Amino acid sequence: MDFMKAFMDQNMIAMMGEIVLFANTVTMAMPTRWRDNMMMDYLSKILNYLAMNIGKNRNMDDIP
Repeated sequence: MDFMKAFMDQNMIAMMGEIVLFANTVTMAMPTRWRDNMMMDYLSKILNYLAMNIGKNRNMDDIP
């Protein structure tokens, strides 16, 4: 519970930065597409959006 209190006591820019950092860390290790699992594919799209994976930012399976 102390973790949530520490998170909520920050200003808005710090919270957004931590959300982007968390989403980027998770999506870095995930494949780009989940062909067999529709729920994970949807979650992956949301996390990629939150992580601002645009331009040259790539997921793990895109790296040669």
